[in-house]
Amino acid sequence: MPRPRKFDETEALQKMVMVFWRNGFDATTTRMLEEATGIGVRGIANAFGDKEEIFLKVLAVYTEMARGVINQVFDPPRLEAAQMMFQGLAQATDDPEDVTNCGCLMVNTVFELGRASPKVREAVEDYRAMWREAFHAASVADGVSDPDSRAEFLLGLLWGALSQVRLMGSTTAAAPMAKVAVETIESWKS
Repeated sequence: MPRPRKFDETEALQKMVMVFWRNGFDATTTRMLEEATGIGVRGIANAFGDKEEIFLKVLAVYTEMARGVINQVFDPPRLEAAQMMFQGLAQATDDPEDVTNCGCLMVNTVFELGRASPKVREAVEDYRAMWREAFHAASVADGVSDPDSRAEFLLGLLWGALSQVRLMGSTTAAAPMAKVAVETIESWKS
């Protein structure tokens, strides 16, 4: 008879999100996950599976976090919301250890995709599609021409800005791209 778990799986997964977000898939070890969650290696494996299964669960949690942000920021869907999102993206954090200084877990995962499984690739593409749809809906709501291309362009700017954050280790690294994004979106509204 299996023993009941003495930990909250949701809380443990949220802690694992932070570990993978900071370190990436390749550099994250089960020892790091054990230290972050307080759950033994066997307990982690029994509850969550192998490293890739854990990572897929982490990506799902991260996607839901982002979905919550999108639903809040793009309610209603407007390009002004996209401008505010880009401006917020480049704001300095008070805490240099803030995980937002690590960029975006999904963008960071793209750097490792050469070694990723089809399931990880699918999770990343689903995440991209979620953001693309938010930008598309905002473009359509504001009557911008060619909303498909505009949405793809904004997605590229977002991912480029977030890769700069990862590279430099600071949200302020996104400032130049965020400024261009805000100005470009403004020009579409005229």
